[in-house]
Amino acid sequence: MAAIVPRTDSPGTDVFAIRHGFFIVRSDLGCFLQVLDLCLGQDIKVWDLHPACRGGDHYLGDPTSSAIYLLRGDSFYEVLDLSSEPPSSALPLHPSCQGGDHYAFSEGRFFVFFLMRGVVLSVADLATGATAKEICLEPTLLHGLYYYGADATHLACFRMDEENGLRCHLFATTGHESFPVHPDVVSFLPGGLALTHGAAFGAWECLKLISNATDLPMPSSHEITRRVGYSKLAFSQTYHITGSLDPESLAVSLLQHHFSLPAAYGGLGLRTEQEEWEEAAEEEEPLRVILQPRQKLYWWHYRLGLGKEPILFCRSLKVTRTPSPPTHIPLPPADC
Repeated sequence: MAAIVPRTDSPGTDVFAIRHGFFIVRSDLGCFLQVLDLCLGQDIKVWDLHPACRGGDHYLGDPTSSAIYLLRGDSFYEVLDLSSEPPSSALPLHPSCQGGDHYAFSEGRFFVFFLMRGVVLSVADLATGATAKEICLEPTLLHGLYYYGADATHLACFRMDEENGLRCHLFATTGHESFPVHPDVVSFLPGGLALTHGAAFGAWECLKLISNATDLPMPSSHEITRRVGYSKLAFSQTYHITGSLDPESLAVSLLQHHFSLPAAYGGLGLRTEQEEWEEAAEEEEPLRVILQPRQKLYWWHYRLGLGKEPILFCRSLKVTRTPSPPTHIPLPPADC
C-alpha cells in the first residue's frame, strides 16, 4: 500500500488549524489548502503562498485565534495570513525549543515533538521556553506523519492505517479518537494521489505492428496516430482556487510532483516537467520503411498514469523487432 510522504521527507509541508479552519501548506508547490473540516472536506479553497512564506521549516496555528507561526531555522514569525508578506522582524526560538520534529499549538501552549526521545515539550512561549513541561508520548503516537493542534483541547496527527488509509488521530489525557481524512484533502498531500487515484505507472503502449510475410524486401508507408499531452478529463479536483493559481496549473503541479516521488509513496521517481502538459491531442506521423523478408516491426509510445488511467502521453516513440516492449525509460530520474 502506498503512503503519504511524512513531513520529515517533505520540507515545507505542514498541517495546522486556526479558528478559520484547517490548513495544509505545500511550500514546494507555492500554495496552501484551507478546509472547514478535514473529514467532511467542506468548502475547500487553495491559496497562493506568499514567496516570503515559502521554505519554512514548520508551520503551526492557534485553533482558537487567527495566529499562525512560521518557524525558519532558530527563529519564528507570527503572521495572520500566509498569502501576505510576514513581518520583517523575527523572534529567536528558545534553545530548549529548537530542533523539534514537529510543532503544534493547543490548550494555550506550544508543543514541541522530539520523536526520537519519545517526548513532547510543552511551553507557554517559544521565545522564552517559560513554564516548560516534558510529557512522554505513548508508543502508539510515535509514528505520526504530521502533528498539529486540532482544537482548544486536543492535539492530533495524521497516520496511515493499512486497512483504512489516512486517518486523523485526536489524542488527549481522556483517550483517543480516529477519523478518516476526506479524499480531496488526501489528494493535496504529497503522495496522496496514490491513495485516491492509485499508484503511478509508466508503460510502453504498442501503437502499430507492421509486417512483411513475403520472402522479398518490401517498401512500406504508414501513418502512426498517437496522443500527445495531458488528459485533463482523467484527472480533476474540486478545489476553489484563489489568487494567481488556476485549477489546471494546480492539477499539473500535483501530478508532476507525484510522478517524481519514489515508488514507496506511489510515484515513479521520474521528472516530467519537460513533457507536453497541454490538453492531449492526436498527432499523425508518416512512417516509411523497407521491411526485410519475414520481418515484423512494433512501434511503441510511452505513457504515464494513476491506477489504471493513463494521464500523460509522452512524445517518445520506439521501435522493436519483437513483441516485448522497450526497456528504456525515456524520462530523467527525479534526483538528476
